[in-house]
Amino acid sequence: MKSIRRLLLFGIIGVMSIVMLVAGAFSYRAGLQEAGEMFDAKLAHSSRVLMSLVDAPLGDLGEHGATGDPMVIAVWQGAATGVGDALAFPTGHAYETKLAFQVRDASGHLLLRSDSGPDTQLAPLSPGFADVVIEGAHWRTFTLRSPGGYWYQSGELADIRAELAEDIAEGTLLPLLVAIPLMALLVWVLVGWSLRGLLRVSDEVEARAAHHLEPLKPGSVPREVHGLVAAINRLLARLDASFQRERRFTADAAHELRTPIAALKVHADNLRSSTDSNERASSEQQLDLAVLRIERLVEQLLQLSRVEPDARAQATQRVDLYALAQTHVGERRTLDAARALSIRLDGESCEVVGDETALDALVGNLIDNACRYTPAGGSVHVRVSCKADRTRLLVEDSGPGIPAHARERVFDRFHRELGTGVVGSGLGLSIVRQVLDQHAGSIVLDTSPTLGGLLVKVELPSASSGAL
Repeated sequence: MKSIRRLLLFGIIGVMSIVMLVAGAFSYRAGLQEAGEMFDAKLAHSSRVLMSLVDAPLGDLGEHGATGDPMVIAVWQGAATGVGDALAFPTGHAYETKLAFQVRDASGHLLLRSDSGPDTQLAPLSPGFADVVIEGAHWRTFTLRSPGGYWYQSGELADIRAELAEDIAEGTLLPLLVAIPLMALLVWVLVGWSLRGLLRVSDEVEARAAHHLEPLKPGSVPREVHGLVAAINRLLARLDASFQRERRFTADAAHELRTPIAALKVHADNLRSSTDSNERASSEQQLDLAVLRIERLVEQLLQLSRVEPDARAQATQRVDLYALAQTHVGERRTLDAARALSIRLDGESCEVVGDETALDALVGNLIDNACRYTPAGGSVHVRVSCKADRTRLLVEDSGPGIPAHARERVFDRFHRELGTGVVGSGLGLSIVRQVLDQHAGSIVLDTSPTLGGLLVKVELPSASSGAL
């Protein structure tokens, strides 16, 4: 995983670099435009000043210029390497060599010029601005015609404008470039200081032992990280609860298995040592019962372990509750044929949404309990019905029932009511309750008005309701 500090550092520096490049480009463009406007105005102004100063005396120069060489005005000669250099001197300016002017008569004959410009004509004799190339050099010129018919031309080398624009852009970017290392250092330190609380939490979590599941203390953690700390605390709470359940489950399972295993050993020893046929038959019967008890206990323990207690079922399957009841009723009719139980199933196809394995365990345990606690020749009645957005499962029997004061305790793991005469694990109704909690269902224990035994009412959201 990438470092937040490095990500922020490179992100900020990268964004700043892009911003600086864009700012430099705009600065250069704006500088070039402003320089062009300023220098164009200066060219036009210089031409008008020159015209006002020399237009009247040009009459004396006309004859001389027509028959001889033009007058040449010398300018101050100096080096010019950039706008940022010291270009101004007491006696002149280095940029004078980049400026030139010419004066011509109506016929185009050169009368007057500066020695900083070329001998050739600066631009066409047409009023206005022009861009020309003379001897490989780019010139920007302005031409003006006086009322007396003379042509005044001012010009400057175009590189002045580019140099000025470049200097403006450099002046904009240079402070930012100098500031980048300092800003990178400040970002590095500031981000490190801001993340110190998060690093403390990380170190605390890493240093904890596997059994140390107390919640973290936010302390000086930034506000933005409080949600993460709260999520970790909720996870730790769930893990702690899960570990406690597992420890309790393991202890209870070991305790419950100890007795039937001990009984199994006793019956096996009796079977080996018995010489009387009646005793051997009794020992074999008791041994079979002990094996069946252990088998059922292990089966229910596995069911209980597969049902996650603190999670809603995955609503991915549509399960027909009537079909599940039909399967389990058929199995119990076969198993209890010798006991002459009357097991009846009524109802209709009703679909619920949830985990098919868990719902099958729910229906199976309810029907199994009813059949186990109903004496020989008794009755068990199972009904499945759909009502509005709820699906109802009713299981009633002619057994001893459950006293009202004990109906809440029977949902506890390994709880068994004494005096029923039935050997059980005390896990059936606990599994039922967990499955219902997962599927947003409910259960009510009551007395059957028709059969006199226990009446179990279970309600689950129908598939059509969209609940769960």
